[in-house]
Amino acid sequence: MKKLIYLFTLILITNTAVGQSGRIRISFAGFDCYRETWDDILHADGKGDEVYFTFSFLLGDKNGNTKLNYEKRTPVYGDATGQFSNRISVGSWVDLFGNNRGGIKAGDNYRTNLVLGEYDMANGDILTIIPTGWEQDPIADNQAGFSSTIQSMVYSINQKVAPFALGLGILTMNPTSIIFGAAQLGMPKLKAGGEQGELGKPGTRPIGMEKYGDFSAKFVVLNTPNLAFISNSDMGFGKGIIPVAYDETAVGNLRDHGIYTLLMKVEFFPAQTTTNNTSAPPPPPPSSGTNSNITYKTAPAVTTKTTGTVPSASTTAPATTTSIAGVWKGTWGNGSNNGPNFYSFQLNTDGTMKLLDASGKSIASGRYSFANNQLSGSYNYTGAASGFSFAATLTGTQLNGTWGAGTNTSGSGRWVMNKSGNTAISSMR
Repeated sequence: MKKLIYLFTLILITNTAVGQSGRIRISFAGFDCYRETWDDILHADGKGDEVYFTFSFLLGDKNGNTKLNYEKRTPVYGDATGQFSNRISVGSWVDLFGNNRGGIKAGDNYRTNLVLGEYDMANGDILTIIPTGWEQDPIADNQAGFSSTIQSMVYSINQKVAPFALGLGILTMNPTSIIFGAAQLGMPKLKAGGEQGELGKPGTRPIGMEKYGDFSAKFVVLNTPNLAFISNSDMGFGKGIIPVAYDETAVGNLRDHGIYTLLMKVEFFPAQTTTNNTSAPPPPPPSSGTNSNITYKTAPAVTTKTTGTVPSASTTAPATTTSIAGVWKGTWGNGSNNGPNFYSFQLNTDGTMKLLDASGKSIASGRYSFANNQLSGSYNYTGAASGFSFAATLTGTQLNGTWGAGTNTSGSGRWVMNKSGNTAISSMR
């Protein structure tokens, strides 16, 4: 008993010691189909399987208090011929003439790198991801009801996950220990596929569903002590890629018999504060990929929320940008603070701009305008569709400004910059 108490204490101490704040990026890396689901003999909704994936993200502090939650949905993958041209063509099903026309069946796989979210995690934060795969059928969309139920359980999920996350750290040396079944967390089964009879019925449903519609989702739990370890672990699919398996035959559903493994990639960039109070630049909120849908909600304490569309890059900047062109360096902060995080703009004479990290590397791009000592603009991080906007007033040689998510130029924090001795290169892209 003493040894168990000692081990638990050691785990807690180690988690506290190695936990580190930083930026996390989660991407959808693809999927493997080991056995396709049941389909009608006429393939009325397309040959083979047509699937998409949803990811519910719940970010909380170490006590389980919700800081952020949102859901990201991928495009539909499968037979993309004819009336299904809005899908992404994936799979090896062939038509009557032996031509490969798409449609997913056993042995097919797909690889991608679709960014699902990128944001800061403070030391002690816990990120719970609920990844699910769905066999699409246009007759009934059962996924909407499942998502609504998950949203109603956000507080409960964060509270249940927090005690488990305390024991997750590098001492386990088992990266798959971060994957939990709903029952392990005391979460109920959900009728995510609707009420199913003996023969089943058509409709969009989760892969991994039991015969009569019950479904137990998988939960991937990440916290700051295990992020560096997980992002550098290879679980058989490459560094940082987490495989989440759903097997219907294993839960007794021999009628639908789908077996899929979906893949998520975790990248972690620890915050590196220097004596100059520099750290990673502000991360974008969860990004929207091509042909994807995203909704998210913020807890009351969080003041940022992405709304609207980032201004088009085709906006023409006025000629007065020449007087502001150059590299500017300073700090940004949240709320009413304008520090201590490193912040740097490279403003080019043609109205384009770059966001630079502390080493001078470009990590985001956008456009800006400047007139009458007023600066405004927006930028997107590389690979992200949503971004940030900013505004500032030039007083003497100093820019004092605000920043916000999406098209909001304020509401999230403040920043201050002074012009560096470097000169922006207008032709740089």
